[in-house]
Amino acid sequence: MAATAFDTVKLLPDQPIDIAAYNNAYVENSTQHFTASSKKISIIKAAKGLKLTVDPNVLEKENGNVVDGMIAVSIIELTTSEELFKSNAATVSDGRLLASGGSYFIGMECNGQRLRIKKNRSLQVEFPVLKENEMELFYGQRDAGNNMNWVSAGINLEQKQQEQILFTDSNKYSDFGLPAFALTKEGNAKIFPTLNEKVYYYETEMTIKKLVDTINRRKTRIYIDTVYMWPKQNTALKPGQRVDTNFLYNVYGPPKQFVLKTCKAMEEEIARKAKEKMERQEAIEKWQPRSLAGQLQKYYTPSNIRYLGWINCDMYQNNTPTEVELDLPITFNKSSIQYFIVFNSINGLISGTLDVVNEKKTLLSLPANQSITLIAFTKNNGQLFHCKEEFVIQKNKIVKPDFKNISAEEMSKIFGKNVRI
Repeated sequence: MAATAFDTVKLLPDQPIDIAAYNNAYVENSTQHFTASSKKISIIKAAKGLKLTVDPNVLEKENGNVVDGMIAVSIIELTTSEELFKSNAATVSDGRLLASGGSYFIGMECNGQRLRIKKNRSLQVEFPVLKENEMELFYGQRDAGNNMNWVSAGINLEQKQQEQILFTDSNKYSDFGLPAFALTKEGNAKIFPTLNEKVYYYETEMTIKKLVDTINRRKTRIYIDTVYMWPKQNTALKPGQRVDTNFLYNVYGPPKQFVLKTCKAMEEEIARKAKEKMERQEAIEKWQPRSLAGQLQKYYTPSNIRYLGWINCDMYQNNTPTEVELDLPITFNKSSIQYFIVFNSINGLISGTLDVVNEKKTLLSLPANQSITLIAFTKNNGQLFHCKEEFVIQKNKIVKPDFKNISAEEMSKIFGKNVRI
């Protein structure tokens, strides 16, 4: 087979379209390359914010040999539906649609040999927060047809708390006489295990609750904030397994404890968070690769990964599965259609191939009421056709794709090089 002037490989007329070569080329061009030492721990930050701690002590070659040279690290960051489409990284877990908060690839080699994480060990990764939702960690697996399936790691991702609980009044010893016992030596808010904790206020012993009532007798100036002290249980308990609450109580004290804060601090905190949210939203809307200001970027708490390869921050979409029927021209009744469903309101992608000869002309298990863009390609009598349709998934929906002939030049504009058509 000879390559055309557009570096496009021409197939025989009866061969179906194959876009996998383009997907692979896009992934290759999107790969970032780093180098880490085999003698010390290194921290790598990729272009869009992924932070990876490379600890050579938890790595080994795939044949079990030790890491004996510099570590070549490869990272891919997919943060938009367009990037998921171009890399064919469908956001599906065993048939269930996922909303992606970022898909990533992490690979490592040493002296040309692939590395893996040792058994029962892990590497620490911090994922940037792209969506203000609770996400889970998933590992990606591609099948022989290059289709992606995501498997849950059973780990919830929580946003990192960027700051300590502070007694943030501009004057921590304010004019209404809040005593210094409400602060630690470092100036942070002191945490009280119960509301009955006794303190002295102008030489009068009283509880924390009484103290708040006393100071607020004429005007509300301070309030009691609750702090949850026990670590969150991220993994499901096995049958018959119970949480050892006695152990947690002995280590952390009561699950709910208390701090004193001024109302002024609360108002300032609300205003600050609102401003940060607005600035972050404006930055995300204008976001092009490498342009998001670092000071606006938020992170999930560090997560420990046990495998290298594809990793995703996702959450399940619990929409009702719906079928969408395609009304195709009779001339396409012997065609094979490769399609991509890009979701307009979430970072989500479904891809597949519809064999019109042997299958019903129906797209299966689509989430109802989602606005999508259907992108499809097919060949007929040696000619290549393409369609792009936007619609809302609904029960008994019939879509009539408007397939139009597309040239090699136009395919090159959409997909770049190395497309098999």
